[in-house]
Amino acid sequence: MQLKPKKLLLNTKQPFGLWFLLLTSLFYSMGTAAITVHFSGFIHSIADSTQEGLTPDILAINFNLVTNLFLYSAAGLIGGILGYMIGHRRSVIIGMLYSFVALILLSLNNLSLIGFSAYVIGVGLVIPNLFTTLSFLYTQDDPRRHAGFTLMYMATVLGAALSLSIGGSLQHLSYQNWFIIMAVVTLFAVLIFLAGGIYLNRNIGLIDGVEAKYTPSTYSVIFILIVLSSLTDFLLHYQRVLQAIIIALTLIAIAIMLIYAYLEKDETQRKRNRLLLILLALSVFFWLADKSIITIFLNYLTLFNRDYGFFNAKSLSADFFFEANIALVLIIGFVSAVLWNRNKHTQHMKRLIRLFSLATLFMALASGLLFFSFFSQSLNHFAMTGNYLLLITLMLNSVAKVLLLPLYYAMVGKFSPRKYESIVMGFFFIITAGIGVFVYSLNQNILNSQILTNTYQSLSYLYGTLFIAGLLCALVAYLLSKFMHYHKKNV
Repeated sequence: MQLKPKKLLLNTKQPFGLWFLLLTSLFYSMGTAAITVHFSGFIHSIADSTQEGLTPDILAINFNLVTNLFLYSAAGLIGGILGYMIGHRRSVIIGMLYSFVALILLSLNNLSLIGFSAYVIGVGLVIPNLFTTLSFLYTQDDPRRHAGFTLMYMATVLGAALSLSIGGSLQHLSYQNWFIIMAVVTLFAVLIFLAGGIYLNRNIGLIDGVEAKYTPSTYSVIFILIVLSSLTDFLLHYQRVLQAIIIALTLIAIAIMLIYAYLEKDETQRKRNRLLLILLALSVFFWLADKSIITIFLNYLTLFNRDYGFFNAKSLSADFFFEANIALVLIIGFVSAVLWNRNKHTQHMKRLIRLFSLATLFMALASGLLFFSFFSQSLNHFAMTGNYLLLITLMLNSVAKVLLLPLYYAMVGKFSPRKYESIVMGFFFIITAGIGVFVYSLNQNILNSQILTNTYQSLSYLYGTLFIAGLLCALVAYLLSKFMHYHKKNV
């Protein structure tokens, strides 16, 4: 039985355990950003005849791109299932310690690839269960939930930005030394999470903490993670097989969610399941557009053969969106968190859906600008104004993400059955990875065209389609909020 949320008197009345989770997320995301950005450069710097695993196929992989599009997200399914089996907080601790060991392995040239594979599994174990731990600080109907997830997103963004900034100022360090520094930072994140255990126990105990289904030994869990890491290492050499597995798991996850929603007997949970499926359907456009925009920015020099406008950057990091306008992201995120913390319970769902509509509209406009950019380029009319159009696109994408991503994961926790929340979180991660695989394959076919004009035309068709789809999704979401005005007591 769910407890009614307490009346909020001040906008600072967040659970105290939240601040430990924010610091944990900040420090852990520093290591995640470092690996995402630097791993491709690292393996190219050590590639020689003595490195048996670094085949031409591995060296041809853009790890900066594939980790953003589907690798980290796909591993989230493993984390969701293990979170259900052994407990989400225990999964976070084991995952971060496993990531610490993976970073040490990464610093050893002969074990770099297995270290990377282990780190992917560690990230998959940590991220969905860290979100689940945050979700359990609130009742499912607590209006402060979205504010907490917004603060968590801001901490992750800030951690990535700090990693990139510090890494830029320490260019004299070798990759190996940088990975060891990130390992120490990850260990610090573990200590913060452990220190906050007493406050997490106090908050979760007030709501409805769910016991882990099984209590296997830590050695058994680590053995499973080692097997999964070895399997990931093997599949990295066979990208098409890996992508096919991700697509298959995505379809299985969607099928299970549909079957569960149909078979659920509790009427209240059945309505929540329907809303969860609506959220999933509406978010498909967001992930398609976001991952397509990431792909374009990471291939900017290939497409336009010039510097990044007035940034004068020769290469893009995975978090270039945050590098370019980190202040914008943090300011909007802070204002959003404060406003949502003041939100009244009776208007919560209606406002959330409207915010979803607004964020989707921003993403649609970003896609529209890219459509105009590529269409102009195909007509040979794309001058230096294109750089400014891409900058505006970048800003719209960042605003949409800071508004929508916290809402996305907060709603997964709000509508999921409390007992299976870790699994549902894992399902949403694997579905995101499936969309990433689709975007990756689609853009690879377009970008591999030998005729640049054809590439521009194909990209203009893609982003024109996303622009129209985004406008339709924003309209549907807005109309849904109007519909819920008359049925809000049933939600």
